[in-house]
Parts: sequence; structure tokens; C-alpha cells
Amino acid sequence: MPKNRVGDGKNKKDSAIKFATLFSIILGVLIMITGMIYYKYYVTGLKISDTEEFSEYGYHYAIISEEEDATFWDAIYQGACEKGKEQNVFVEEMGRNLSKDYSLEDLFQIAIAAKVDGIILEPNGGGETVALIKEADRAGIPVVTVLQDEPESERKSYIGVNSYTQGQIYGKEVMDIVKAGKKNIVLLLSQNSTDASQNMIYSSILEATNTAQVSVKSIIINEESSFGSEEEIRKLIMDENSPTDLLVCLTAADTLSAYQAVVDYNKVGQVDIIGYYDSDIILSAIEKDIIHSTMTIDANQMGAYCVEALTEYRETGNVSDYYSVDIDIINKSNYLNYLDE
Repeated sequence: MPKNRVGDGKNKKDSAIKFATLFSIILGVLIMITGMIYYKYYVTGLKISDTEEFSEYGYHYAIISEEEDATFWDAIYQGACEKGKEQNVFVEEMGRNLSKDYSLEDLFQIAIAAKVDGIILEPNGGGETVALIKEADRAGIPVVTVLQDEPESERKSYIGVNSYTQGQIYGKEVMDIVKAGKKNIVLLLSQNSTDASQNMIYSSILEATNTAQVSVKSIIINEESSFGSEEEIRKLIMDENSPTDLLVCLTAADTLSAYQAVVDYNKVGQVDIIGYYDSDIILSAIEKDIIHSTMTIDANQMGAYCVEALTEYRETGNVSDYYSVDIDIINKSNYLNYLDE
């Protein structure tokens, strides 16, 4: 009898070992399957394919901006990615999908530490920018600036718009509204834009209206607060002592804020808007006669030029100092063409 009990105990122990082994195998398979499913969903969430994830590229460029105009920057990034695919370049938007918000300077340092092959930068006018561009240059990383420039730095090229041409176009649109009887004109300036480009636009508007009996002034929009633009514009259009007749906007964000304020405070028809960029909302506002016209800049072309400039410099050691991007005006006479596009 005792021998049988010993035998039974041994059999039970063997069974337990087999069960534990089988359970471990099944658990391992389940973990592997779960990991594969998670990875698949993660990749899908990033909107990239397995092939793209592990593709080999000739160059790796970083694009860095504080994205004050998120809609506009999405189009720039899209243009850069499309051109990158043509030129065997991977374009990474630094800061995207990170759990923490980093400053522009921090993102620049991350790009240098990652030893990217080139940096596309929208400077913010900060004192560290020139030093960082110099640091990247010493590390063999060429930098091109876009939208805003740092001409006294070691940047290789600037991709932007001709401020004089932009000012002339704005001036013509302002005069069209002035002829309809509008007198008080306000130009909304961005605190992150260079003084030179904004001053050129302001001077062009003054030049266009110098024979008309109008008031032209400019204000700097506070962009530190998410509601800064809306509050400043509300004050302007609700000022009973000196009511604003026309708002001239130099960013897509200010254009949308002006549009929303005019609608919210029942100023449609009383306050005209000359805007910037060609989003669906802005085009719809032109159709409804809420926005008189808007300046459109080919953001996709801008992104493509950034990649072209970096690749040309890396492969030849030379590149044009300035790439001028196409600009145009959209109004009631031609907005349907852009809606079709």
C-alpha cells in the first residue's frame, strides 16, 4: 500500500509538471499573439505600413516648428513627405506623437543628437536659434529655414514668400475695400514673425492707401494664450469709439479667429476680412461674403522646396540662398476653382 501512495504522488507530480509546461507554452503563444496584434494596431495608429517602418532611406531630415498655424504646417509637412518619397528621404516631424511637449530649442537639440542629415526649421526669433544652427553646422547637419528666416546664421537656404510681392497684393485688396467706403483698417501682426517681412507688408498697404482718407494701424497679437487672438480681435470690432472696418490677417489662425469673432458678435457686413491661407472654412466664408478675400501660399510646394534644398546641398555642397514660393489671391470671383481642387 505505501508503495502505491508513492507511485500516485510521483504521477501527480509528473502531471503537474506537464500541466505547468503546457500552460507556459500556451501563455507564451498568447503573449506573442497579443504583442503582434498590439504592434499592428500601433502601426496602424501611426498611419504607416510595416514596409515603410523598416524601409531604408538615403537621408533622414527633421522638420521643426512651434506650429502656430497647425493647418498650414500640416500642408508643409505633407509636401515635404511627398517630395521625400521621390528623393529617397525620410522626413520626421520632431515632437509628433511624444507624450511631453518640448520647446523648439529642445527639439533642435534632439535632432542634432539623432545625427539627422538635415534640419528644416521655422525660427521663432529666440536668441538661441542662431547658436543652435551654428552647432548643427559644426556637426555637419545643414539647416534650411522656412516661413521665417535667420539671415545672419549659418543656414544654407531660406524657403518663403517675397514680402514685397505679398505686400503689393495685400495693398490692392485693401484698396478694393476702401473704395467701397471702409475707413478704419487694422493689420494683425504676429509676434513670432520677423519685423522686416511684416514691415514690408505694412508699408505696402500704406503706400496703396496714401491718396485715400483712411486710417491704417497695426497691432501685435498676443499668441502666448490660446485665446489671445480671439480676445484682441473682439476688442477691435466692439470698440464703439473707433470701430474697425477691415481686418488684414497674416496668419491662418488669425483669419479663423477674425471670422469667428465677426460671426459671433453679429458684425457680418460691417467688418471686412482679408485673410491668409485657403482652408475649407476660409473658402466657405468667402462664398458667404464673410471674408472678402484670402492670400494663398502653396504650402505643399514650400515643403517640397525644403527637401529639395537640403538634398541639393548634401549632394553638391551648394544651394540657392532663397526659394520663392508661389502666392495668389482668392476671392469671390475664383474661389470655386480652389473648392474643386
